[in-house]
Amino acid sequence: MTTEDRRPKRPRRRDPVTETKQARTSDLDRATFDRERARAARRRAKLDRENYQPGPPAEDDFVVADRSQVKRVTGTPQPLGEVLDAVMATRHWNERMRSAHVFSNWEDVVGADVARNCSPVRLVGGVLVVAANSPSWATQLRYLAPRLRLAVNTAMGEPMVERVEVTVRS
Repeated sequence: MTTEDRRPKRPRRRDPVTETKQARTSDLDRATFDRERARAARRRAKLDRENYQPGPPAEDDFVVADRSQVKRVTGTPQPLGEVLDAVMATRHWNERMRSAHVFSNWEDVVGADVARNCSPVRLVGGVLVVAANSPSWATQLRYLAPRLRLAVNTAMGEPMVERVEVTVRS
């Protein structure tokens, strides 16, 4: 063996300009590859849509026409009301809907005279906040608070209001 073979080899000098050019070329190649892959996927999807031949529908599925394609949906159709009820129950919106019913039918719940002089502001944590038009009506509503609570709870179908707070509009 010669002395040249025993010497450790030096690493090649790195040229930052060359490395930068190689990295940029690699990035361009990767972007081109990604574009081509996406284009091919769109072509395949278009061919699948054009060549789709639905078979005879089974008892448990039906075909829904879409603008761009035909989709096969499994299961039987469900009434929209049942689906919405399930969504409202899972998201705990039932209480909000009941309170919205009370707010929208305030005059029927408390009577025309009281509704002319006050309005519900919010219902949070069992506390119903009512805004009165004048201080005298605020005093009157404080005396009527147990009746208001009973009327609202009856309209909601369950005891959701524990306390009524009365404020005066500015």
